[in-house]
Amino acid sequence: METLRKKILNKAGLYYSLARSGNFAAQGLLLPFVTYLATGTSRAQPKEFKAHLGELLLRIKSIHEKDFENIKNGLYPVEVLYPESILKHALRYPQVLLDAFRAAQRRDKKSAHEFSDEANEYLADLPEYYKRNFHFQTGGYLSKVSAELYEHQVEILFSGAADAMRRLIIPPMKIHFEGEDGEGLHFLELASGTGRLTRSLALAFPKAKITCVDLSPMYLAKARERLKDFKNINFVQGAGEKLTFKPKTFNAVVSCFLFHELPMAVREKVLAESLRCLKPMGFLGLVDSIQKNDDQEFQWALKQFPLDFHEPFYKNYVQHPMETQLELLGLKNVQTEVGFLSKAVSGIKA
Repeated sequence: METLRKKILNKAGLYYSLARSGNFAAQGLLLPFVTYLATGTSRAQPKEFKAHLGELLLRIKSIHEKDFENIKNGLYPVEVLYPESILKHALRYPQVLLDAFRAAQRRDKKSAHEFSDEANEYLADLPEYYKRNFHFQTGGYLSKVSAELYEHQVEILFSGAADAMRRLIIPPMKIHFEGEDGEGLHFLELASGTGRLTRSLALAFPKAKITCVDLSPMYLAKARERLKDFKNINFVQGAGEKLTFKPKTFNAVVSCFLFHELPMAVREKVLAESLRCLKPMGFLGLVDSIQKNDDQEFQWALKQFPLDFHEPFYKNYVQHPMETQLELLGLKNVQTEVGFLSKAVSGIKA
């Protein structure tokens, strides 16, 4: 294991990440053909995509370089890069293509409320904004198939840069907690999904206790399976706007890719609940999509994304900078770091 660590740290980690991006980008090349098979029509890439392709590739390379630099600087260990089973990865891809076929049909029909019997038993207890097929994916976030495929699909969407974008939130956390290993700290992760960010947090802060909250029982089950070797992680089904924890419980409250999928009023409630549960001098941080004025190079992408995917709250999200929301709550030292198509925003509770 130590030999593998040294090899990865000797630039191999960066090359691996770039190769991984190439792999996911190549997998995405089949999706237009799948769409044609599903609908009988072609969905051409927007002209802006072709015009900005070179810059997109440079940004992907840049975020992997930043990720690798963070590893070399000890902000999180090289284990965050360890790959899953190649066989498991390869066997999942046909399922991804099949779901892309079904998603293309839903997109063509503008159908975003199709649920299986598996999902229907949970719908009555869920908030209205959640009862939809986000991204037109099968079952929305309420199926075992979705839980199995989601992270793979997200990596195809972002050409293998999704994990690196998630980890943007760890450096400011490390700085705030002065490089600690997490001993005595308790973190809350909202909308933890299948546990991709959770794993990186657990590796960066191996002695911290982490509580994961998510609305999807299927995604929580997948996270439990994925993180079974980590003993300091527990899981709670629930909504970020209705947290059941006592005030001033957590040293940090974080989330990833949550706020763009919430209506504005719910966004505000989630932030208020996060602040309530946070200890004084606690860290509040999020990773999410870039917003207007974050990167002029990719304003076209902010307009295109909700057209390609069922994201009904995204247009509103990009118009209301999260930095402003944190400042209105009274958080101090609000800061932002942009990486590829995402950004990390954080602040400290006074």
